[in-house]
Amino acid sequence: MPQNILEKVTEYFLKFPGIGPKQARRFAYFLSATDEKFVKDLSSILIDLKNSVKRCLECYRFFEAKEGASEICGLCSDSSRDSSLLLVVEKDVDFENIERSRIYNGLYFILGGVIPLAETEPTSRIRAKELFNIVQKKAKLPEGSNLREVIIATSATIEGENTVQYIKKILEPLASRFNLKISVLGRGLSTGTELEYSDSSTLSSALKNRG
Repeated sequence: MPQNILEKVTEYFLKFPGIGPKQARRFAYFLSATDEKFVKDLSSILIDLKNSVKRCLECYRFFEAKEGASEICGLCSDSSRDSSLLLVVEKDVDFENIERSRIYNGLYFILGGVIPLAETEPTSRIRAKELFNIVQKKAKLPEGSNLREVIIATSATIEGENTVQYIKKILEPLASRFNLKISVLGRGLSTGTELEYSDSSTLSSALKNRG
């Protein structure tokens, strides 16, 4: 049976993370009821978003770049950041939460997800190869600007812990070769806590007590 336009719009909203059928339907009805200018403005903004936002080739976070700009974000190219530290987080919102708290001044890497316990192909869930390559690249830099510690900052969940163990395993050869410290967030994050919802005090405690 052919779908009507409301059903088609609802299906698109269902693709958004955390959005269920009822919420998706409400969004579809909202757009139907609102004025035409709002819908046109929204369409224009979404096109601008797609055209102006890039993914950094080093940390893999999204950033707004002007036409002809570098493929590396401003944070990764900022010489005032502590290049000896690399904080590995699950997603962009985790990065934003930590940056907002102003408790960390090193570099970042966005994994893109976590690894479920039953996953047989971990590299399909996270940027494992990309992480290995960037850690190797930064560890090889001259003394004083080289990477010395990788901090794994996943959420305090079963999937997050499983991801920690996998990352430790793949980075072990680099840790031995370059005398790298591989650490994880310490006490401060209670079990089940996701990084994006943690306050600055909790994050600060977890970073200070990493090990």
